[in-house]
Amino acid sequence: MPKVSLFADMTAANLAQRIYNLLDDVKASGKTCILVAHNGISRVINSYFYEMTNTEYANFGVKNCAVLKYEFE
Repeated sequence: MPKVSLFADMTAANLAQRIYNLLDDVKASGKTCILVAHNGISRVINSYFYEMTNTEYANFGVKNCAVLKYEFE
């Protein structure tokens, strides 16, 4: 049986949009949330809160077990 991926047709832009939509929902809820993610998703989250050049985006990384705090304006 072939392996099936739920994300096989997802591009980086599609993934980023899904994360941005999630963050928009969190913002609208007014709640405090804890998000746990791997480095790739952390990069997208950081780009939601800060303007980043392509180089800054590519170079952004989070160390294992790092805690970052973001606040909505």
